[in-house]
Amino acid sequence: MTLGLAILGSGEIAATHLQSLKELSDFNISYICDIDEEKANDLAKNSPGSQIEKNMDMMITNKEIDIVDICLPPHLHFSTALKFLKADKHVICEKPLSTSVNEAQKLIDISYSKNKNLYPVFQYRYGKHILILKDLISKGKTGEPIVASSEVHWNRNEEYYNVPWRGNWEREGGGAILSHAIHSHDLLSFFLGKINSVSANLSTLVNQIETEDCASIAMTTESGALITSSITLGAAKNTTRLKLVFEEISVESGNNPYAPGDDEWIYTARDPNKQNELENLVFEAENKILKDQNGFTSFFQEVANHLMGKKSNIVKSEDGLKSIELVAAIYHSARTECKVYLPLDTNSSICKDWKPKKIKI
Repeated sequence: MTLGLAILGSGEIAATHLQSLKELSDFNISYICDIDEEKANDLAKNSPGSQIEKNMDMMITNKEIDIVDICLPPHLHFSTALKFLKADKHVICEKPLSTSVNEAQKLIDISYSKNKNLYPVFQYRYGKHILILKDLISKGKTGEPIVASSEVHWNRNEEYYNVPWRGNWEREGGGAILSHAIHSHDLLSFFLGKINSVSANLSTLVNQIETEDCASIAMTTESGALITSSITLGAAKNTTRLKLVFEEISVESGNNPYAPGDDEWIYTARDPNKQNELENLVFEAENKILKDQNGFTSFFQEVANHLMGKKSNIVKSEDGLKSIELVAAIYHSARTECKVYLPLDTNSSICKDWKPKKIKI
């Protein structure tokens, strides 16, 4: 069985998706859709056999298409995903699912009612050391989490923001916490469990944009673990780093900005007498992981496995919703200068639309 797939969009992230999809025999990349026909043609050169379509609505009734891969600007994610789920298509959607908690929940509700799958893209989860640490946690080798820190220190300048949809509330829907740190925050909850409170400070210190480009955030988890998150787009170079302390071990990631799980990590047993045992467990876990397969490829492989009824390790749609709810909580905390508790009240205004209200003069 081969799954007919249409890529919606032809920008940088679409090209990244295409490269990974081509490595898998489970997908037939039937169409590349973009209103910019020149860009779509350029991308299609890397996918012989893919057809170009300017009007993505043509995919709605196309019976060749089983699943669409949304690689559009953020403000188009919700409306596009909703349209295709209602048309009985499975949907892969780049982050964020929406810029509204309630809209993200609506997508999940529709996916269930139509018996179609919604897959949020969180490719960091498939990095080598992400899987190793998750294996250690599941086997009870780490003990309970105590503290963790995340650093997303990237360099984004005027040239980066010289794209119409970036850096503004209406089209990007948010700043560094939505578009840059969302993956690292997902990993924190992936490892440490549900986040139940947030205290945040946000600022725009680097670029002349509407949205935030720096943040300092404190979080707590349901188990009582403490988390700090430091975010800036004004660093000299791009680095992402995680440090996690559990009862039995401490873990420090490498600095790879876009695939932090693929650098070498340091695992240290709190009891020095157990260091050899820990290193053996890491070695055993590493040998079970497919070599030379990046996060995107692994993500798409798990989607294919899930759709074909095989054993799979997918990112659930609820995980995408959880990431959106955390963003909303961070914005609410920063604006009210108060600690915010999760889950949020879905009747609150922050769940409907977190974009700041424009002041009429």
